[in-house]
This record gives sequence, C-alpha cells and structure tokens, in this order.
Amino acid sequence: MLVSEIIRRAIAMSEPDGEISFDELNALCGSDMPPEDIEDIFCALRDAGIQLVEQRG
Repeated sequence: MLVSEIIRRAIAMSEPDGEISFDELNALCGSDMPPEDIEDIFCALRDAGIQLVEQRG
C-alpha cells in the first residue's frame, strides 16, 4: 500500500477522537515498510494533529 493511502486511512481511523494506536497503525503498514516511510507517516499524522497512543479508549 502506498504511504499516502496509509496516511489517509490512518486519519480516517483516528476520527472522532484524534488518536490511533500503534497496533492499528502497524496493521495498516505491514511488516515490510521501510523506516523512511514510517517516519513520513508519523510526521504526517503529527502534522494532522493525530496522536499515537499505546491503547485507545
């Protein structure tokens, strides 16, 4: 999956509370994602005001 598609889905998943868990993000990214792409995703989520959390709720 493209980085832009992962970012779009992560943003959609974070609604309405503005959070996404590491497990949810890992499920979107898969295990073969290069570190540079993961960093881009983290930056995009941060810029969108989305918080990465251990567990949602």
